[in-house]
Amino acid sequence: MEEVIRSDYSNRFVPYVNGYFQFFLFAGLTFQFILLYLIRTKSPSSLDQLKYFLYNTSCIQILEIICGYFTQHRSLPNSTTFAVLANGPCRYFGPKVCFSGYHIFLGVTFCVALSISNTVIYRFLVLRRRDITKRHLMYIIAFSYVPGIITTIIPFTDEWDFPVAINQTYLEHPTYDLSYYAPFSGFANINSTQFLAATAILAIGAYGIPLCSFLLTRSILKLIRAHSNMSTRTKTQAKTLVHGLACQVLLPLFCYIPIFSVYSYSQLNGKENIASEHLLMILTCLPALIDPFISFYFVVPYRNALLRVVTNRKEDEKTSTMAVASTVSVRQISVHVM
Repeated sequence: MEEVIRSDYSNRFVPYVNGYFQFFLFAGLTFQFILLYLIRTKSPSSLDQLKYFLYNTSCIQILEIICGYFTQHRSLPNSTTFAVLANGPCRYFGPKVCFSGYHIFLGVTFCVALSISNTVIYRFLVLRRRDITKRHLMYIIAFSYVPGIITTIIPFTDEWDFPVAINQTYLEHPTYDLSYYAPFSGFANINSTQFLAATAILAIGAYGIPLCSFLLTRSILKLIRAHSNMSTRTKTQAKTLVHGLACQVLLPLFCYIPIFSVYSYSQLNGKENIASEHLLMILTCLPALIDPFISFYFVVPYRNALLRVVTNRKEDEKTSTMAVASTVSVRQISVHVM
């Protein structure tokens, strides 16, 4: 009887996690498609270059939402293996598909983090120089996909021996009710070159990308404050946009680092932490759910468009003028700065 209770205890979060992912799929896609509509229809000409980065981030986050829902994986580390307990639609196609989806999800997540960092880099380059061409934008965006693609490919070169991972998972977690996830997949050897390389890249991304982006955002704000050719109004409007980027940078900082640290500690010390097994994926996906609201608020034309819908009022000339004026400051920065 005690064994049954403890087995049920190991899956006590599963119903809540299942419910969350249903909400995550519907709400996440809804907000992202609203944002795509606003980018397409409500962006003034002064945001022509920034739109490339907004489109890129939104599209890759849509892919992250779909991949996350498809796998809904729970990470369970062992002493020498690593189990991936998938509970999403991928289970209809077998453990190999779930394991592949897991790797694709991690690669896409890496691309999401770099897409936000790209926007910060773009704002910094605009402040430092004004000859940012469409070709430059395409290069910046294209190169940001390289680490994510490498992270995705590396595990496919490793040996997939699921029975080894399954047997050790049952052996080292006797109180877990793993039948709920069977058959599941996993890494047969966490000391393999491929696993260590992919883990190292992800660790660098989890810690390095948010921290570097945050430091770069601070540099952007300092450049704006120190610029003598900007009016007070222009500086205020420019800083508002950068504050939005700062929020997008800080969100992964708070989502990735704490849970990745707790999870890494559990893995290294062999201690079970049921909450972190679920939260590792949930918090990794969370920015894709919240980021649209940051754009809704800090990009003034999008904010005004949504307010008109909520308050059921038509766009008047004054509102339109204010929206354009607030975004023209983005272009003025590159005109005034060398």
